[in-house]
Amino acid sequence: MAQATFDIVNTDSSNAVKLCMLPGIYNTMKFTQDASSKAALLTFSDPTALVAAGYACDQVADDAVFDPNAAVQVTGVGRVMFRDFLNTVQRVGARVNKIIIQNKNTVSQDIFDQQIELAKTVIGAKGGMDFITLQNYVNVNAYDRTKITIDLSGYDENGNSNNLFLTPEVFMALNIPAGGHFSIQFQFNTTVGGIQ
Repeated sequence: MAQATFDIVNTDSSNAVKLCMLPGIYNTMKFTQDASSKAALLTFSDPTALVAAGYACDQVADDAVFDPNAAVQVTGVGRVMFRDFLNTVQRVGARVNKIIIQNKNTVSQDIFDQQIELAKTVIGAKGGMDFITLQNYVNVNAYDRTKITIDLSGYDENGNSNNLFLTPEVFMALNIPAGGHFSIQFQFNTTVGGIQ
């Protein structure tokens, strides 16, 4: 089964950061300068266009290797880079049937008090928001309380797929608590892409 896993760390121990994981139709590219080497870097973490369009976010996700100065550091696990995930969604889309979040912060469970925000971006208007409330997936009877599984497989009562369809227009954001550290894994339905 195709999947993509990312390790996410908020290096700011005092402030939460609203991280946009998918910017939809908005351009988030920006040239910055590496603090130590002084080399020019092209990042995809600039939230300016999103904020101007009415979407609240402090930072847009990009691989830590390309944006080492960002407050929230995103690192792919295994052979996956965040830019690969972003390119896949922006070019062909993806059908997600499961999201697994594992808290790696041993002192706080604040990550499970958040919501994944979703919207369809359109030119000249702000799309309506939808939410996945993480607390709804916490199993108090589970032995491992550091992990939740958001199961999006199956069908609803009308025969519609419960999969989360990540298309090029989708905006996705998550509030990262101060000092938060967790992994998020997206499991795709059969193959990546092929949105019908």
